[in-house]
Formats: sequence, structure tokens, C-alpha cells
Amino acid sequence: MSEFIRKRVLRDLIDEIADLDPTSLELVGHRVIESIEGQQLVHHGINKDYKPVGYTVDSFTQDFATVGEYSTDKDYFEDHSGSKKLNVFTKIENDVEHAVKIAGKAALRRLYLVSSCEEPPSFRGKFNKTDLSIAHSDKIEFLDSRQLATRIFDLSRNNPQAADFFRYFLPDFSQNLDNYEYYGLVPTSCPHHQSEPLILNAIRTHFADGASICVLHGLSGSGKTQAAIDFVHSELPHFGNYIWISGSDWAENVPLAAIKRSRGGVPINVAGVFNSTKTLLVVDDFGRPTAANLFSELKHGFTIGSRVIVTSQIGEPNSAIHLPVPKLSTAVAFAILGEREAAANDELARFVEACRFCPLILSVTREVAKTEGVDRQELYQEILALPDIAQDLDGRSVMDRLLQRLSRQNRDALSRIAMSGCTSFDSKFLTNFIGPHARASLQRLGIVTRVETSSALTVHDLICSAVRQGAMPDGSNLSAEVVRFAEKHEGEMLPSVLRQIHFSADQLLEAHGLRDKQPLDWLTYSLLQTESGDKLGLAPGAHLEPINEQMTLPELLCTIDLKEAHSYSLPREQRTAYYTECADEYGRVAARAKSPDIRVELLHHQGKALRRSDKLELAVACFRDVLKERPHWLATYGQIAHAGMQKGATEEVRNEGEDAERYLVHKVIADMDQVPLRVSLASLGRLRSYPALRDEITKQPEWVKQLADVVTLAAVSGFQQFYEGFLAFTSLFAYHHGEHPVAIAEIFSDMLAIYPESVEKRQWPNVCEALSNTATAAATAGKTELSARLNATACVFADALSEGAKFNNYTLRLVAKTYVGAGQADKALALLEGVPNENKDHWVLYQQAKAQLADNRANDALSTAKLALELAERDSKAAERLGSYLDLLSRCYEDVGNIPIALTAARDALARTSPGKYGEQLEKRVTELEIRANVNKATR
Repeated sequence: MSEFIRKRVLRDLIDEIADLDPTSLELVGHRVIESIEGQQLVHHGINKDYKPVGYTVDSFTQDFATVGEYSTDKDYFEDHSGSKKLNVFTKIENDVEHAVKIAGKAALRRLYLVSSCEEPPSFRGKFNKTDLSIAHSDKIEFLDSRQLATRIFDLSRNNPQAADFFRYFLPDFSQNLDNYEYYGLVPTSCPHHQSEPLILNAIRTHFADGASICVLHGLSGSGKTQAAIDFVHSELPHFGNYIWISGSDWAENVPLAAIKRSRGGVPINVAGVFNSTKTLLVVDDFGRPTAANLFSELKHGFTIGSRVIVTSQIGEPNSAIHLPVPKLSTAVAFAILGEREAAANDELARFVEACRFCPLILSVTREVAKTEGVDRQELYQEILALPDIAQDLDGRSVMDRLLQRLSRQNRDALSRIAMSGCTSFDSKFLTNFIGPHARASLQRLGIVTRVETSSALTVHDLICSAVRQGAMPDGSNLSAEVVRFAEKHEGEMLPSVLRQIHFSADQLLEAHGLRDKQPLDWLTYSLLQTESGDKLGLAPGAHLEPINEQMTLPELLCTIDLKEAHSYSLPREQRTAYYTECADEYGRVAARAKSPDIRVELLHHQGKALRRSDKLELAVACFRDVLKERPHWLATYGQIAHAGMQKGATEEVRNEGEDAERYLVHKVIADMDQVPLRVSLASLGRLRSYPALRDEITKQPEWVKQLADVVTLAAVSGFQQFYEGFLAFTSLFAYHHGEHPVAIAEIFSDMLAIYPESVEKRQWPNVCEALSNTATAAATAGKTELSARLNATACVFADALSEGAKFNNYTLRLVAKTYVGAGQADKALALLEGVPNENKDHWVLYQQAKAQLADNRANDALSTAKLALELAERDSKAAERLGSYLDLLSRCYEDVGNIPIALTAARDALARTSPGKYGEQLEKRVTELEIRANVNKATR
């Protein structure tokens, strides 16, 4: 996980560097170059007032051997000749020629060209062909945002002073650095947070006195969440696991076995995790009255030591589970404020006494004084002079006065957030909503902070309440910005777009409901990602509306989405005809469309409809036409790969599908951040259908690790397709690379404690197999407790599958395999023996023999294993697996006491097995049997 977190923090840092203003980039880049060169440089790019300076280079050594030039131009690495492709890089040429000219006769050894942009993969090949590169390649060293991020990260981890310097300019990176170990799992602490022993000891005592639930209640900003974070950090060694959920995720009348996070995704079984291993559950900012009976599902968990912390503004003084948050000690209050208690004058002492009920006020006071350049003493006097400070029980008037000291830019940005009525935001969206400089400034102040969800930010409700001053929120500006955000990405539902749609769903629905009509626009299209057309008030027959070439792009996308949603309501036997009708309609309109965007979208969906109606050659022809106009449209490659794996695909279509799948997978492996997460997970899911490519990847541990990181990213992001990705990954790589699914299962146990009702029925076999495979890998790694938990969940799915009226051989094999792996051979046999052997294929008989062997029925197992091997030898698809069948036969002979034949079968198994992990296990087994055979000979 550590390496994965490093990659995610670097990715966030690259995005943050891209938003730096020119002055900040110069200061950051200058420091990076100094660290590389190991010496101080002169910085003349900006003057004492931090304004740009001309007629000189930005950074240089005294001897002018080293020079640095900086640029925030967004087109820095782009060819300015456009379609002529003449490799003209204007800004780079200007910087190089300028540096060479200023250097004069000095021996310029190294020229650092620093950019806030990320260098495209194709840039270096183009630049190397230019006369500029040929003349100066020995001097030029590019530092793009990715290289800057890597160097800043390494410097900050190894040098606290360097970290302090970069933290100011990169506040998001600062928060990630502070929360590195818990990235994407627990919120970050507030700036200058100080752990309060009084609160931690009060929670410990509360639990020690016999309570299993602690409802830590107090005013907004009183330090409840920070105390919960501290408790997780300090007490985690005493628990096997922890789960952090937002109170808003736990809707009223929803069981703890079906929590659905607001960021999107399928429900998670919190109760399942809590009851299966000693777990610390934190429900943060719970907005309803809390009683012990709310946690009745967790009774078993309490008996094994699991505990619950709820933070809430609603308390019940006479309840045994409620604990009022203690007021901060004066020592901790002074520390948060950054003042020395011993040197405090009367005004400072009175300010601390008046405000120590609210750590958030103390923290904001410190940051406002520092960042906005306000005299601290003046600020204390101003707050103490408030006429109603003694009656300010919730801190809003104090917070309001503090926030009035912010710069106009920061106040306007904060007002925009507070008046939206939303307190959680996707990080990229918030940058669009309030601007990069305002976002960085508010993060620097500690007003905007990271939450437990990766790539999400929040503003404290006390701050929002103080800013609103009693006014009602108005989400219209937020809704309009979400619509622009979706439009900017041309309707592509990237994780950041989907995440913000989920966060602001209430505001979007309100804006949609206020309209006289429900037009098919970007707002409707955004809402269709989370709601049905019926709930949005669209006409019942909206999917029947004919498509025409005059439609706008959102109208077209909405109509196609509605048609696809309608298709899922049809009986399966009617869908082919419906898709054929859609394909014909899309094709006719595409032929008339003049807009390239409309035509390409129609061709893409025509191809999808043709693929769904099994007209695979025509579908692939459509997709080829799309790629002529959009050669890098990854979704179209995905459709071609899907067509290649469908039943009835010709060899040509299958080969083209494999080429498309290879293209996508190698894109993911090269840089998973350049491929939409949905596309990456879908590619992973298709790999099983392309065994040659699968085997190619299996032999490359680094490639497998990169694909594992994709699954981990889906979990950190709370992405719904995480499950499909995890299932695909385990089925493909759990045996040879079991450490990866085991690591994911350990870190995201809440994501994996799912139950059948939360998953589509068609996915039950995949879930069952994935959990069972991971349990086996965990057992191999010696993680018996984790293995037991995973097996228990897998068996819940096996039970659900076994309740079906009819079994096919695949389901029968899977359920039996799951029971055997979980040590429940008797359940496997009860199921298997109800089906005649003549109705079973060799895959099922193989599992039956394993179950009989585990149930100490060696003679029965031997008979079944012989039959399974006999059938497998007739099946060409089993040719690569015959070693397993012979190994099982060997074990059966061993159990009946026939070591010589067991040895012969084991040798045959080894001969039929390719080199690798399983082959090594068989070699070891053959050696052991040879020793036993020799011992038997010697004792005769």
C-alpha cells in the first residue's frame, strides 16, 4: 500500500503544481534546482515585491554555469505549428535562446527548463529532431510537473526543513503528507492540531467502564472529529481493523449491513466486518439522535472487542453511551494558537479562556494572523470586544469576525462554498468552482481540508454557518458549475465528474425540480448517472423520441441513455430486435449529421447496438470509422475488445479484439492516470477472454502490480466498479501473484464485506470465486484470520447460489470449491451427491474428489479422481490443467496407503505442468514421496 499511496500523493501533487501561479512556480522550482545542484543559486526572476523581472534569466549560479527558467504556459510542450507538425516549441525556444544570450561567453553547463505542465510521452521524440535540441541537448534538462513532484516528495520525506518550505506553496500536498499512512481512509488533522490527552483519556475511560459505544457529542468545531482521528491513530494496534464512515452515509432506516457512501458505489456491509474481526467503527458527524438500539446488528462484534465511536452535535446527558467532549486544557489551547502560556499577557489569557471550547476557532485565528498578516494582539482585542462573546455558545459570531479578516478573494470563494449548501467537493471540481489560487489559499488556512475519501475536500459546517449569517443556502451557482464541469468533459463520466454529481445530488435535483420543463441538457444528463428518468420527471415515452441530426450533444446523450435504460426492462428475447432498430436509427442519422461530434457519437453507439445484436463484423466496422476520426478514443477500443470476446466472433474479429485489448492494457500499464478508471477496470475484466495476453502479463510482476494499483485506486476512490475489477484481478492473478489481492483485502475489508442482496445476481458466482481465491492466497501467506473472514463471506454467496432450483456444472463446481476451501467439505458433498455423476463434468468431479478426500473418504475420492482424470483427458480445454488432476490422484493414492503409485502419479503431474509456482510445489511433493518410498523399501 505504501508504494500505491506514494503514487497517489504524487498524482495529486502533479495536479497541484499545474495550478501554481508564475511566482510560486519560480520559488518552488528554484528550491528544487538548488537541491539538485547542491548549491545556492541567485534568483532574479522576481523582485522584492514578488513581481516578474525582465532582461535576465530567472535563476543562475554565480559563474553562470547553471541557469533555470520557469513557465506556467499551458501549451509549453505543444507544437505551435499545429497541423503542419514542424516541431515548433515557441516558449522553449525563447527560454533557451534567452539563456544562451545572457550567458554570453560564460560556460553554460546546465539549463533547467521548469514547467508546471506534464510532459506528453510524444514530446521528447519531436523535440529531439529540432535544431535547438541538436545544438543544446547537452545542456538542457526539462523538469516538468511529474519530475518536480517526485523531487519535492522525496525532499519533503527526507528533510523536514524542505517540507516546511514546500508546504506553504502546496497546501494540498501538505495535508497528504501529514495523513500519509491513512491516505484515503481517515480525514486529515487540522493545521497545527494538538492531541488532547483529556479527550483521549475520557474516551478510553468510557470504554473501560463497560461501554461498547461512545457517542462523543459537542458543539460544531469542538474537536470531536479530531479526537476520533487521534483515537484511531493511537488505538489501532489494539484492533484488527477500522472503518470510517460519514454520518451522512448512514441514512435513516438503513441497516449497517447496507451503508451506501455518498461518494457513490454499492452498499457495504459494515456489520459483516464489525462482527467478524475486532474493529473500531467511527461514524463521523452523525445528524440524528443516537441510542444503543441503532447498533443491535453489532452485538456479536461487541463480544469480540469491537467498539463504536460516533461524533455528533446531538447529545443525551442521561445516556450511558453518550460522552460530552471535554473542553481543551489551557496548555493544548495555547499550543494550537501557537502562543507560549508562560509569556501570555492578560488579553491573550482571556482570549484563550473565552475560545478554548472550540479548537477550530483557535486554529483559524492562528492561520488568519499568519496568512493575512494581521497583528495577533489586535485580533485578540477585536474578538474580546465583541458585545456578545460571553453569550456566543456556538462560536459563530467569533468565527464570523475572524473570517472578515480574510482577503476579498478568500471571502468571496468561501461565500461561494457556504452558500452552495454543499460541504464536500471533488478536488478538481472545487478548483473549477472557486479557482486554483483561492482553493490553495483556503487549504493553507486550514479552512478547506481533505476528508477520508481520496480526491475529496470539505469545509467545516461551523465555518459555512458563520459565513451564511442565517441566510438560506442557494445551490443554483453550484448546480450551474457542475453542469459546466460535465460539459467541459463532453459528457465523459470521469471519476471526478461522477464524484461531484454524487456530492451535490441534492442541489442538482433541486435545480432540476425548479424548471418548468425538464429539457434534455447537461443537468439532466448528469442526474441520469444517479437517477432514473421517471424520478427526474421525464415523459414516460422519452426513450421513444426519435433522434435527429439537429440535436445538441447532451440531448443526444440523454436520449441514448434513456434508450439503453429501457432496453434493460425488456425480456431478453426482445432485446436483439430492439438493438437492431436502434442501430438502424443511429446509422441513418449519422449519415446526415454535419457535426463531427454528433456523427462520431452516433457511430460509436451504432457499433454498440450492433454488437449487442450479435452483428459483430458490422459493429467492428463502425468502431473502425470512429477511430478514423477519434484515433485515441479509448472507449471505442474497449468496444472492439468486447466484440472479440463474444460468442460467435470470427477469427478476424477476435484477433482485432485482442489487438484492441492489448492496446488498452498497455496504456494502463504505461500510465494508469491517463486512462479513465472505468475503461481500465473494464479492460481488466476482459483479460480472461484473451489467454495469450493474460499469460504475457502474468510473467511480468511489475505489470501485474500496476493492474493491482488500478483496483486499489477504485477502492480508494469508492468507485462502484471496484468489485468487478477486484473479481477479475483475483480470478486472473490470485494464484501466481496472491500478495496483491490479499493486500487489497486487508486494507479495504469494509469494501469486501459485501452480501448477495447488494450485488447483481449475475455477479454472485464471480464474487464467490474472487473471495474464495483471495482466502486461499491469504492462507498461503499465513494470514489465517483474514482467510477465515473471506471464506465466511464467500460461503454466504455459495449458500445463496446453492438455493437455486437448477444448477449448471459451473455453479456446482464453484459452490463445491468454495465450501471445500472454507473447510466445509460436508456441505459440498451434500450438494454434489444430490446430482448423478453422469450429469457432472470433470471440473465438478475434481472438486468432488477433493471434498471426499477432505472428508476422510479416501476410497471414494480415488474412484472420483480417476473418473475426473479420464474425462479431462478427452477435453482439449483441460490440457493445461491435467497436472492438477494427476496431483489429486496422487494424493488419493497416498491416502489409501499406495505410496509407489502416488509417486508415479506425482511425477506424471510434474511432467504435465509448466515451470512456475505450481511446478515448484510439485517438485517438492515428488521429493517428499521419494523419501517415503525409500523409507518403505528399507523397512521391508
